[in-house]
Amino acid sequence: MRCVYLTILVFFLSAWQGIITAELSPAAEKILATIEWVAISEGEFIMGSTPEEAEAAYTDAKLRSSLLEKHSFDAEVPQHTVYLFAYQISRYEITNAQYRAFIEATRRPTPRGHQGEETWKDENFNADTQPVVGVTWFDAQAFAEWIGGSLPTEAQWERAARGTARRIYPWGNDPPKVRHHANFARRANRPTPVGQFPNGNSPNGIADLAGNVWEWCLDEYNPSFYQQNSKDVRRNPLNLRFRDVLRARVIRGGAWDVGSVFLRSGLRSMFYPLDSTHTIGFRVVRPRLKIKK
Repeated sequence: MRCVYLTILVFFLSAWQGIITAELSPAAEKILATIEWVAISEGEFIMGSTPEEAEAAYTDAKLRSSLLEKHSFDAEVPQHTVYLFAYQISRYEITNAQYRAFIEATRRPTPRGHQGEETWKDENFNADTQPVVGVTWFDAQAFAEWIGGSLPTEAQWERAARGTARRIYPWGNDPPKVRHHANFARRANRPTPVGQFPNGNSPNGIADLAGNVWEWCLDEYNPSFYQQNSKDVRRNPLNLRFRDVLRARVIRGGAWDVGSVFLRSGLRSMFYPLDSTHTIGFRVVRPRLKIKK
């Protein structure tokens, strides 16, 4: 009898595995094969900033005449320990070529600028190897789910960017240099093709985590989220109860049109999920994270 039960169990597990594999269309499988993945191991890391670090960053921002206000830095406090399961994150931001295939397969709307303009009609933003911009949070998450993945949680993004050594920037603690570490401060005045700044890569080779385009994260933005239960070790934190269209989402990493103070890996920013702009793109993680409809 035990052998019968084991046979039935193996059958259902095999069938379930088949269902998971069959979820992806041939078009999605083809695009999935074009994405390079970087493995992040399971374990703890320290997320956020100390009050002293946040104050120093705010002082630097004021000296550089940044428009960032004090509350942006207060949102990084306090430091807290996070435990993440192992995951994989795309080495590069999703490109126009990859996103075009998604649109052709799903008939989702093409990218739009903040005023509703058609992004791909502008030669500044339509090259195949540039990161796609002009996508809403819902667009980005739809693409991620189409290939069997998800947008990264805020914790996953920061772990990829800062590592376990709490780097200030993906490459380390040295301040960013234009045309050396990242695309920022309007030197190129557009997104550059992905992977053009190897000196700015994280130690495990993740590209463009600073500059080029802001990146959507899965979480809703809550400036006091770090302060909730900060003395406990948080396991796989995610601040997203439902796919709410009104609550702002986290964006990370800075972009081609902002100064160096926006490139710190600990900086948290926000944008509304139904809006799109020429400075926000995304990258993806797997396995897929489940969120309520």
